[in-house]
Amino acid sequence: MKTPPFLLGASLIFWGWQTGLWPLAAIMALVLEGSRLIKLSWNLSPSDFNRVSDLCTLVLVGMFVYLFVSNRSAMAILVLLQWLPLTLLPLLAAQVYSTRDSIEISALFLVFRRKSRKPRNNQPVGISLDFAYFGICILSASAANMRTPWFYVGLIVLSVWALWFARSRRFSPILWASLFVFVGFVGYFGQVGLHGLQTVLEKKTLGWFIEDADPYRASTAIGDVGSLKLSHRILFRIKPGPECDHPMLLREASYNVYRSSMWFASHADFKTVHPEPDGATWKLFPCQDVDKVIIVSASLEKGKSLLKLPIGASKIANLPVLKMVRNQFGAVKVEEGPGLMTYQVSFEPDASFDGPPNETDLNLPEKEMPAITEIVRELELRSKPPREVLKRVAAFFEDNFKYSLNLDKGGANLTPMANFLIRSRSGHCEYFASATVLLLRAAGIPARYATGYSVQEFSKLESRFVVRERHAHAWVLVHVEGAWRDFDTTPCSWSGIEQDAASVFQPLFDIWSWFAFKFSAWRWRERQEGLGRYIWLILIPLILLIARRLYSRDRLKRPRPEEEKDARVEIKSGADSEFYMVEKRLTDLGYARFPWEPLSNWIKRIEEVHSSSVSTETLHSILALHYRYRFDPNGITMPEKATLKSEVREWLEHQRDDK
Repeated sequence: MKTPPFLLGASLIFWGWQTGLWPLAAIMALVLEGSRLIKLSWNLSPSDFNRVSDLCTLVLVGMFVYLFVSNRSAMAILVLLQWLPLTLLPLLAAQVYSTRDSIEISALFLVFRRKSRKPRNNQPVGISLDFAYFGICILSASAANMRTPWFYVGLIVLSVWALWFARSRRFSPILWASLFVFVGFVGYFGQVGLHGLQTVLEKKTLGWFIEDADPYRASTAIGDVGSLKLSHRILFRIKPGPECDHPMLLREASYNVYRSSMWFASHADFKTVHPEPDGATWKLFPCQDVDKVIIVSASLEKGKSLLKLPIGASKIANLPVLKMVRNQFGAVKVEEGPGLMTYQVSFEPDASFDGPPNETDLNLPEKEMPAITEIVRELELRSKPPREVLKRVAAFFEDNFKYSLNLDKGGANLTPMANFLIRSRSGHCEYFASATVLLLRAAGIPARYATGYSVQEFSKLESRFVVRERHAHAWVLVHVEGAWRDFDTTPCSWSGIEQDAASVFQPLFDIWSWFAFKFSAWRWRERQEGLGRYIWLILIPLILLIARRLYSRDRLKRPRPEEEKDARVEIKSGADSEFYMVEKRLTDLGYARFPWEPLSNWIKRIEEVHSSSVSTETLHSILALHYRYRFDPNGITMPEKATLKSEVREWLEHQRDDK
């Protein structure tokens, strides 16, 4: 079944509008709709369609491999969906410019192609790709995920366009249009409701099943027994400006409630951050221009991520994401962006834009009070000014504790935190950060627990800092002198200890990671700048090759619509059946058949009349042969055709004799 005029062109324009590939879409629309204006068609054989189909398959598989290698996430599937109309264009173009109205199903599926090589009497099954391609254009446009009402409006308009010509003429067009408008409204508000329900459920679950950092809750290894093993895989890269200090702490989230060796963020509701007019610049807080800038290159896993930001971050540039939200604890989350983000962060370390401290930032868990009180009394922290408290706490951990990834069982009557402070005095960064928060709170200084990464390893190969999974770190945010500031009490030896555990093959892994990063950077840079400008390097030779092959094929003059209609009637299977003479004779006798009435029911109705003027004894056998001649793919044999002809002739002669 063919689509209404210019529907395919309109659907391609709609696809190009949603994906940003409208110049390419316009050319594709001209290619397809131009078949209605060109009077020539090509006599393509089934093997030609097989070759075009194989070409489309190779392009599709190649694009999938390319996208998956450069972006190992579900986003690769969405990007591939957006390019489906282009990859399948040669196949549909071959159909519309050929003398056939359909493509044999064997061209699309190898299993049918193998079967078609076997000798058989069945006629090849053909299908038209027009409406299938129309649906693919709509699906690909939806993969762009523009999230505006205009997508739904375009979907409704194109659906009306497609279905209007296929509607039943028995019903009023006004009724049909009214029902379609009703369905459109129900569908729109239904999808709005589903989107709202999804948002609520995501907030309720607090990201329990997300592997990325959780802005609401931080699980620690406090109290675990054994040895912590962290990967040396490179997660992201940092290129600092000349004014930046090293090492540097980049935060993902912070928390204010400690309970059972876990940290939680209380009242951490996210608020939307609106972009600047360019769509890629985001001001987290009003501020003047600052000198300190870093450039972060990180992957956007599963379409969403928490940004790695230094304290005092005020502006983010060159970040083309669809959505950004932040909370009062400094967590900034983005959604729907490129697989590789390379964004610029402007910040002022002496400033802080987190929410002001409150009573929660001074709360202490009752189970930890005995050990905390003992240390506070030992260091005489209660009567000292904030700066002196920070100095004494830092010296306490530096002089009396050591960093270790080997966790012991601890005392039977002590909590893991009390065991760390009083007995073992050995642990990893989560112990140091959690203990420091509790000590500062006991001294009357608001403090929070922060998680993120420590930037400390410079790569000569890449001429930038690389941050590995083992550089994940926890530290303290302390509120002194009217602002939140980073405060890290983990011994400096921690980075060297973890570096010593690196594999001897790490340099080789780093080289591979660097190549993968450069490839991914090129891939996403070209996508942002417009991958379509390079697609011509592939399309132009491909179009010339196909055009040359088509020109060498047999060209036929395309018939006029009325000629095409007559030709179709002539080749219609069973159109010359003698039964139509029976139908005409019965109609002349006053037994007209209703347009919707099957022939078998019509004959039964005539029999119920008990008319003596019509003999129906042989009509059932005649009708059985007619049905086989008309609808059976195998048709009927020549003797059966002769039987049909003779039985119809005898019936007609019998009717004349009765008359």
